Formats: sequence, structure tokens, C-alpha cells
Amino acid sequence: MKNLYFLAAALFCNTLSAQNQISFENAEGYQLGSIQGQNAWQITDDGEGNFVQNQMVTDEKSSNGTFSFKNGYTDEYGGQFFPIIGAQKDFDQPLDYNDATVSFDVLVTETEGSNFEMAAYGISTTQEYYPVFDLAFDWEGTLKVVSNIDYDMEDTGFAWEANRWYAIKVKVSATEIKYFVDGALIYTTPNFTQIDLLGMNFLHDNFAGDAYIDNIKINEVNMAVSNVKKGNVAVYPNPVKNNLNLNLPNGEKVSQIQIYNMAGQNVLTNNGSTSLNLENLKAGTYIITVTNTKGASYSSKFIKE
Repeated sequence: MKNLYFLAAALFCNTLSAQNQISFENAEGYQLGSIQGQNAWQITDDGEGNFVQNQMVTDEKSSNGTFSFKNGYTDEYGGQFFPIIGAQKDFDQPLDYNDATVSFDVLVTETEGSNFEMAAYGISTTQEYYPVFDLAFDWEGTLKVVSNIDYDMEDTGFAWEANRWYAIKVKVSATEIKYFVDGALIYTTPNFTQIDLLGMNFLHDNFAGDAYIDNIKINEVNMAVSNVKKGNVAVYPNPVKNNLNLNLPNGEKVSQIQIYNMAGQNVLTNNGSTSLNLENLKAGTYIITVTNTKGASYSSKFIKE
């Protein structure tokens, strides 16, 4: 079995961009493919500069839009002793452990597979790497949380189902860490580190299955570079042969339209039109992002025949 290294503590100088929400969309600067290096994300490597595969920005599944992060199984490595395969990213600024909220959407494709962990980390005064919170979609089908700096797990009693999106929220205060699923409080632990949150990671132990992460929010702030409202632009006909029409909600006016292929390349930019001639566009699947005159953006997917 090849050695793998996840350099979480060593990488905390690679900070986030000025985003407090990440939906992995083109409008936020993401492209389909490996997430390594995209907006300062870092993924597991083997100590020789070779990054693990299948840690991707993908359009396979998403919670309310087009893209998500896939924390995927990889054939090259066997099962690991603990979750180590995945990706991490630091926050733009440390989050105060007295009052911080982190939320994200998660879908795991199967039980009886890998353990998937989603954690926020910090560095202690003695320069040790500790989990501030850690939620695990356990392979047996329950949610577990870390309860101390030694990574001991407690079972929350919440049973999760495969191939279902869950909205996770973690609220950190000076004394407690509260875990919510779909708006309901499921478990509370003491705040056992009382250190600021420096960043997050999403990891698994590579036995089977994939997890998809979307719609990450910090302190419940919409933090995308632009205000992206995914899936709210109506495009028709879809599939389209020649002319594609679009409507924004509430009679909003179009300022700019951008179309991306599935490699994340911009293939068309148009200003102000609500009807596009796509006769010269190759057949395939595309993402359209429409910005209104107030700067808000919407995105949807369409198929060109």
C-alpha cells in the first residue's frame, strides 16, 4: 500500500480567497476536474508530489445547482486505517471559537463503504493540530462526532441514508458544539479545544463509495464572489438545436451571459440578449451563467443537439 500524507497543519498558510460560501460554480472560478489548486484547495498526496485521483469538481450531483465537490474513491490505493483521502482549505480569516457557524450539504452514495469525515481544525498554543469539530458519516449508517482531541467518536443516534442530500450545520460557542441536520439539533458536545477554526477538510478512508459536498457557508453568510443563484434562470427549448431563449425571475434585466463547456472553458459571451443563436456551438452539455443589471448571477445547465 502506498503511503499517503495529508498536510493539514503544514498547509494552513494557503488561505481561502475572500469567499464565505462555496458552491463550486464557474462563476466562483471553479472548473470541472481535479480540485487541487483551485481557489487554494489542497488534496492528499503521497509525499512525492503525486496527488490522489477522484477529488474533483464535478457535475455528477449537486444539492441545488450544477457543480459540487466529489470526495471520491480511488482505485490506486487500498483501504486506509483512518480517513486521509480528500481535500482541505483554510478560511480567509480564523473563525472565533466563541461564536462560529459552518454549514454544508452532503450526499454519500452508499453505506457499508467508507467512513467520510467533515471537520474544522485549528492549531493549539503548543502548535499541535486539533479538530475543533468533526462529523463522520460512518460506514454502518450512523452519524458520529469527535468528542475530544484524541479523535474519540460518539454515536449521535442519527441514521443516514445513501444517495440523499443532508443539510449539515455546526454551531460552535465557547462551551458547546451543536450539530444540526436539516435544521434539527441532533447532538451536542463540549467545546473541548476552545481554539479558533483555521479551515476545513473533507476526508474518507477509501473502502468504497463517494461523498459529494456542496453549498459551504461560513457564519451563515452568502460568500460567493458574485451572488450566484443557481438554477433560477429559465432556458428553453432544452435540448436546443439553434436558438436558446432565457428568462430571469421577477422581470429582471440581463446584463451579461456566459456559456461554459464541461471543461470549464468559456465558449460564448453575450451582453443583454435574451435569445442566443447557438447554431455554431458543438453538440454537448453546457453551463449558462446570466448576470442581471444589479450584479446577481444565475446558472443552469442545457444540452445542445
